[in-house]
Amino acid sequence: MKVFAVVNQKGGVGKTTTSVNLAACLAAMRRRVLLIDLDAQGNATMGCGVNKAALTESVYDVLILNHDLQDVMVDGAGGLKVVGANADLTGAEIDLLDLPVPKSTYWTLKTGSTD
Repeated sequence: MKVFAVVNQKGGVGKTTTSVNLAACLAAMRRRVLLIDLDAQGNATMGCGVNKAALTESVYDVLILNHDLQDVMVDGAGGLKVVGANADLTGAEIDLLDLPVPKSTYWTLKTGSTD
């Protein structure tokens, strides 16, 4: 399994376009593809043929409510899978601040070690 992350703090540099097109090309090559949209605008979700307004669960539910990724995946265009985003994700940053950090996560962040 290969994981690709398309990230850049600056807006308007083509992250969504690159992600959607890369996902579509890989799916057309019969690769198993999961696109996870982490932008509250949900443009990657829509670009993959999924109506963000019709989502019953989104990436917000995975991040904040601990829903299983498998349960949140929906079918996108061309056979790819999508974990969609919508406006629900807007409040996730604030909600994440209120969640307790497990000791193992804290230890890894503090020391850089999982031991």
